[in-house]
Amino acid sequence: MKNLKLTTTIVLVVLVAVLFSSCSDNTANHIPKDAFAVMVIDGSEFEKFADPDFVKNNEEYNEAMKQVENESKKAAELIEKMLKNPDASGIMLTEKMYAFATVENKEMVFGCIIPIQRKKLEENIDLIAEEFNVPISMLMETKDDIQYMEPEKGMAFGWNDDVFMFVAAENGEACFDFLSKYMNLDKKESITTDKDFKKFDENCTAFNLWVSSNVVDKIDLEIDAIKQFEDLTGIKLAGNYGHVHLDIQKDEITFISTMKFNESIQNIDKKKLMDNAEKLMELFADPINEGMNLFGGMASQNNDYSNEEWDEEDYGEDYDGDYPEMTEEEWEALLQELEVEMTEEDM
Repeated sequence: MKNLKLTTTIVLVVLVAVLFSSCSDNTANHIPKDAFAVMVIDGSEFEKFADPDFVKNNEEYNEAMKQVENESKKAAELIEKMLKNPDASGIMLTEKMYAFATVENKEMVFGCIIPIQRKKLEENIDLIAEEFNVPISMLMETKDDIQYMEPEKGMAFGWNDDVFMFVAAENGEACFDFLSKYMNLDKKESITTDKDFKKFDENCTAFNLWVSSNVVDKIDLEIDAIKQFEDLTGIKLAGNYGHVHLDIQKDEITFISTMKFNESIQNIDKKKLMDNAEKLMELFADPINEGMNLFGGMASQNNDYSNEEWDEEDYGEDYDGDYPEMTEEEWEALLQELEVEMTEEDM
């Protein structure tokens, strides 16, 4: 029964925190400069819609609070405090919260960062542990002044004097090293050194997303193929950015999406593309064929008809299995269309 009551308490704490979170300063200094995607939630925008009376008058909330009060009046008091002040837990939900994705040794790593008041947070954790007889401190480890836990392989969460952080690694490696690295980042190693990110961060609204193509040389792709593509087209794949801002007001929702292309794309050499069109088709032929072969293999395994029957049905009896090639006129038309679209966006 104790575990049930503890779960109810945690759910209520999270509910109150989400409904009444807002923001002021940020913790972007803990995001590595190689991050290629960052999500920012500005709780102050959502705070406009927060209504403590609505929560207190909610039947499910009141029923859950009765259960908590029967088990622990101190835990119930903490939840009531958070209704008035979302920072009462020690997790500073009145400040910006960030989530990010980066690449470490060609493997994806994901992180989430929230600023804290360490003393208050640890006091409340001890309170919950004592009230519900849960030995939380025994489950935690301390290293380099970081209190942390690795609940399973490839996942860790913890805090230092400044932030609470959750980290997950795609390859399942022990995550404490990542946790320690990001918590102790030198400012010059953080995402705040990126001029485009700084501009994005200054314009954040309720919900925001920043993406960068600078990750292209760090992910597990064929480096030779990337270099060959860049040589054939004159296009540099790095240095492109995307911004998404979602602004929520009581009477309207505004969605703004921006793509920023580097100079090699802005000044694209159409003649070079046409001259190398055949080589580009050859460059992309293998991955396309591999994908189609994979799809065809899956289709033949899951259906009673063969690949030949699929081809004839979709393309006619004269289909010979080759992909149609684009003529020079078709390439010219495509490039002109792209040029018009880019010109319209600049205007």
